[in-house]
Amino acid sequence: MKQQLGFTLIEMLVALAIGAGISLMAYQALSGSIQIEQRVNTLSQKTNDIQRIWEYFADDLQHAVARPWTDSLGSTQPAMLGLLGDRQSQSSSASLGDDSHLLRFVRSGENNFLQQPRSNLQLAAYRMTIDDSVEVENGRISLWRDYWRQVDSASEPKIKSRRLIHNIKNISFRYLSRNSKTTDDQAWITGWPESAEQRDQLPIAVEITLDIAGIGEVKRWFPLAHADD
Repeated sequence: MKQQLGFTLIEMLVALAIGAGISLMAYQALSGSIQIEQRVNTLSQKTNDIQRIWEYFADDLQHAVARPWTDSLGSTQPAMLGLLGDRQSQSSSASLGDDSHLLRFVRSGENNFLQQPRSNLQLAAYRMTIDDSVEVENGRISLWRDYWRQVDSASEPKIKSRRLIHNIKNISFRYLSRNSKTTDDQAWITGWPESAEQRDQLPIAVEITLDIAGIGEVKRWFPLAHADD
């Protein structure tokens, strides 16, 4: 009887099927690993963005001073202006220009490495822009930080801007007055100043809540060092 050499057709088909199955499993494992890595990188980037935002807010609010200022039209502005907290429900037409500032105040402590003859004060402000081309659930809000050195200026200030984060679904602010005897939820107010008597005052704390796509709500309280000045 003649000895058979090689493989039969059935054996080759079985081997090809096993090889294809192994290749498919390897591809699925590799694809899953890449997707997980992408998600981890995205989450890590968002976490870093959030941490950077908190650092900006902490530095600015720690150096906030109770100093009203005069704008280019000659109007006296309060020491801190905090518009009503939830801006997502408002029209995106309010997202441009000074009207979009969610929070604006005078701060001290600006570095002057060149020892120029100028004040160490500056105006810091936070605003949002809305991208209507993005779905709401994906976060259409970007948060910006503006600042300018001409605290009392007869001309339009030279504003410098930096975008801190995008893909925010909502942002809200609340304020705690020095007259509050508790930090319970009912003690916080959604706009500052709440009365004319508070125009030259600062709240003793600011609460900021960000609703970020893919993460959810994150919240932080910031005490103000110079609230009683």
